[in-house]
Amino acid sequence: MPSLNEHDLLIALLALAIILVLARAMADIARRLGQPEVLGELFAGFILGPSIFGALVPDAYRTLLLNNASGLLLSGVSWIGAILLLLLAGTEVDLDILRHHLRPGGLAALFAIVPSLLAGAAFAAVALHRVPPNGIFLGIVLSVTAVSVVAKILMEKGEMRRSYAQVIMAAGVASEVVVWLFVAVVSSLHTSSPVLAGLLHAAYAVGFFVLMITVGRPVVFWAMRRVRDRTSILKGQLSLVLVLTFLAAALTQALGLHALLGAFVIGVLLSRSPRSNETLIDGIRSLTLGLFGPVFFALAGMRVDIMKLGSLSAIGLILLLFVVASAVKVACGALGARLGGQRGWEALVVGLGLNLKGGTDVVVAVVGTELGLLTARTYTIYTIVAMLTVLATPSLLRLVSSRVPPTAPEQERLDNEEAARRGYVPSLERVLVPISRELRGSRASQVVHLMADAKHAAGQIFDITELDISRRGQVLQSEPAQAARSSLDQAGSLNTVELTVEKVRAPDIVKRVVEDSENYDLVAIGAEPPARASQFSLGNRQDEIIDGADCDVLVTVSRDVGFDKTAVHHILVPTNGLDYAMAAGDVAGALAAACGATVTILHVVRPPTTESIGEGERRQLIDTAAPVLHDLEFIIGRFNVPIQREVRVGENVADEILAHLREGGCDVLVLGGVDRGKDGRLYLGQTVATVMTGIDLPTLLLVGHERSSGAASGR
Repeated sequence: MPSLNEHDLLIALLALAIILVLARAMADIARRLGQPEVLGELFAGFILGPSIFGALVPDAYRTLLLNNASGLLLSGVSWIGAILLLLLAGTEVDLDILRHHLRPGGLAALFAIVPSLLAGAAFAAVALHRVPPNGIFLGIVLSVTAVSVVAKILMEKGEMRRSYAQVIMAAGVASEVVVWLFVAVVSSLHTSSPVLAGLLHAAYAVGFFVLMITVGRPVVFWAMRRVRDRTSILKGQLSLVLVLTFLAAALTQALGLHALLGAFVIGVLLSRSPRSNETLIDGIRSLTLGLFGPVFFALAGMRVDIMKLGSLSAIGLILLLFVVASAVKVACGALGARLGGQRGWEALVVGLGLNLKGGTDVVVAVVGTELGLLTARTYTIYTIVAMLTVLATPSLLRLVSSRVPPTAPEQERLDNEEAARRGYVPSLERVLVPISRELRGSRASQVVHLMADAKHAAGQIFDITELDISRRGQVLQSEPAQAARSSLDQAGSLNTVELTVEKVRAPDIVKRVVEDSENYDLVAIGAEPPARASQFSLGNRQDEIIDGADCDVLVTVSRDVGFDKTAVHHILVPTNGLDYAMAAGDVAGALAAACGATVTILHVVRPPTTESIGEGERRQLIDTAAPVLHDLEFIIGRFNVPIQREVRVGENVADEILAHLREGGCDVLVLGGVDRGKDGRLYLGQTVATVMTGIDLPTLLLVGHERSSGAASGR
């Protein structure tokens, strides 16, 4: 196998270090100036290219950057960067956005893509004297929206979930999908049968998308689950994503559709995949933005050679293309959005967003140069136009978007999305339900089924593992065990729920559950009501599981074997505003949504003294509870269930909760707590112990640990 000799390796490493240092330094300067980092990285490449570094120090330029060995290495790193950039762009795609904003997004894309395609081809023919297919390729480049740049700007502004942002993303994604079909068709025009080749590539593209939706999606989902859940490979998921990306890229490259399309589609699948959490995406983002992406954009900037412009008249061509391309993209994109139902200023924001460059468009321009469909001069002209556009557009976006306040329906949607982000239930993806006589699995399984219903209604992935535990090798066949399995089977029939059944023989039930818990977000068990507050216990095995588990534990405490949702009409959740009380409130909201019940939020305020207080002081104390009640009501509100608020003033919190319960009307109590016990003893605080032993009522107890209480409401 060919390899670099020691001298070539030295030169390649020096070149890579210089490129990376300058690219990141210029990216930092760009950010400080309020510009996207990509602008700084492109400019770093321009500095290192033939226009400046090559002109000032030609010998060093040739030695470092025109060396064949270092050139191959840098080219390989650059193309991996392009593939990973398209993978990241795909992860930013929200398929729900595409569905909900299909009309305005589709019209905005159509009106932005087609006129830009025609304008680019006309400009190439008239101003640059380039004929098809070479001239058409400039139009293809102009038709693309840099989704990654748009997403970054919108996220930095905190407006990614605004309606106009979603329309921009929908239209931008459409342009990124269509562009690779254009590239495949245009690149085939050099063949002896261009029409046949174009139709063949179009068929390949359609076939590839159908294959990825029907076969690729379940394969990716299956692989993501198995690598995360069944292996102990360090960074195994990251390796899996890279393997899937390179395989899909290789497939589209073999089909003549270009490798970047395959990477983009894997990103789209990854955005909805199980186990695809923010940590994984951050790992990919760090790898891409820390090394491969900057090298790609720097090398793209290095292709800019102002010497190829020929004369000062080229400045006029650059300005003309900048004006024509921007005017066509902004005006036509805004018109399409307006026809799709967007308001006036809102439609203009869409047009401005679609005009952003410096992402996939640069990748396409590089591809065009590699294919010989763009000359070095045309590439230079376009890249300068892209940098001018990236420089001007963010400020215009900020100015115009300030005139677009959210409508009432949009604000409601934004509130629901923020509530879900702050909620506890959305963070639950994997739950373990042990089926054993000692752990009262029938109680827990029915509650998990209700949570699955709520997660399914929200379109969220929920994976349940039914752990059938036996001591003598025979699976438990009692009526409660059969009821538990039946309940979980019903939950597993939901299309966003995956049910895995594991039948194991474990002499030590507690040890097995505790060992498995590190791979789960929640362990769900059942228990009999505790007998005494002074020696509070949910059962020896339950206490040991709560104490030893590496995740939260949800305990369904009830004298009844089952948990009948038809009998649940009113749920009480006391809260003090701390993490696990808020998390318990979110669980109560999910159960209420599944049962069609009402939730009462109860907050007890302690008076500052033991002496009696007047009505005015009482009202002031009640008013101090408003923020706590409001926060939990805001989070639960996304379930669209009836919510009641009650504030009590009293010295003993447990007594006030019990007084409310004894007044009647509540069917289920939901409590949150943190286990602060030591040496295997369960200690959830005197309030929890007194309440649970003071009244016989079905209770859901969500227990975390002091070591993780800070992450209760959204790990």
